[in-house]
Amino acid sequence: MAKILFALLTVIVMQFSCSAAISFRWCITAAEKMKCADFIKYVKMTAQEANISITASCVGGTSYDDCVTKISKGQADLVTLDGGKVFEAGKSKNLVPIVSEKYGKYGVKYYAVAVVKKSNQELELNSLKGKKSCHTAARRTAGWRVPIGYMLRNGIMPAVACGNDKNDFLSVAEFFKESCVPGVEKYIMEPRLISKLCALCQGTNNVQCSTSPSMNKYASYHGSFKCMAENRGDVAFVKHTTVEEVVGLGGYGKASDYQYLCKDNSRKEIGQHEQCHLGFNPAHAVVTREDNPNIDSIITILEKMSEQFGSNQTNATQFQLFNSQKYSMSSGNLMFKDSATELVGIPMEKRSYVKFLGEDYVKDSEALTSCSTMEKSTKGTTEPTTSSVGGAPFVSFLLVSLSALLPMISI
Repeated sequence: MAKILFALLTVIVMQFSCSAAISFRWCITAAEKMKCADFIKYVKMTAQEANISITASCVGGTSYDDCVTKISKGQADLVTLDGGKVFEAGKSKNLVPIVSEKYGKYGVKYYAVAVVKKSNQELELNSLKGKKSCHTAARRTAGWRVPIGYMLRNGIMPAVACGNDKNDFLSVAEFFKESCVPGVEKYIMEPRLISKLCALCQGTNNVQCSTSPSMNKYASYHGSFKCMAENRGDVAFVKHTTVEEVVGLGGYGKASDYQYLCKDNSRKEIGQHEQCHLGFNPAHAVVTREDNPNIDSIITILEKMSEQFGSNQTNATQFQLFNSQKYSMSSGNLMFKDSATELVGIPMEKRSYVKFLGEDYVKDSEALTSCSTMEKSTKGTTEPTTSSVGGAPFVSFLLVSLSALLPMISI
């Protein structure tokens, strides 16, 4: 009888363990497939060491936006996103950040800066109209969301299509003479605008505006800086580590040959980013559904993996969480940024996109389309920013509409 009871208890325990297994489905793009396969092996190993029962797998997505949709529908559980995507995923799909990357001495944030050549002395932040701009990619954090959002909400760059979800692209196209905005074709269809926003890019195989550095010389952080340094553009919007990274590789002079443009229209030397930047860029974060019951277990696994396979694991022949070279020579930052040094769990009170990203970052992001900011007039009074569509003032639209109604009113 005792043996029968023991057998029944064993079956019950096994069934309970199976039913309590957490779901760990990581959504990936095609480039991340090989790394994710290795990643899942170590996820299972780490979960076992932590006495966590787990079913783990990789789920393919066509893009990070597709991954966000899959997670919101319960077809996947996790993906790492940059700040801009965390904002969009939180606002439109109610996903929440649960684990943040950390970048050594820079912690869980870095700075968005506007870089110019020191010799280009006439440039200030409020004198960029009609100049040429270089960006890391469309709606990426340091290269677009923070600088363009900041300039829009502070009236430095007039908004031309308030309420239009393409306002930021229309505004940039009217403000700058030409630009390199990799990936802009994903957001707009008009050939004239694409031509202007991709004019400074240098692509291959008829793909001028690709976001891939292997296809477009001026894509990403290093590419944006090179676009300015090689005199294609006047200003590069990048993160604060970019200048020293690129000049350290050779061929672009010294860091002292460049300067930052500050919010107060002064300029400061490279390295003085804490006193001269356009905003904080939040670290990349792992997101999931708000009602995911396994968040604490997932945090435990990722933090333990960070300890074992993060920056402490220096053997490149073994699995490294923050190294993508083994899987692709052309595509870095697979699943996590290669510059990350640690994964840290986000406290429960910070697990919302607004609290994680910060008020200024959210305002910058909202300013891209909402135009809910005020602009100082030349008389010193505060007036709503004039809105227009495709460069035509909205007030003109109202006048035309009223003139059409006059005959009807007279009747």
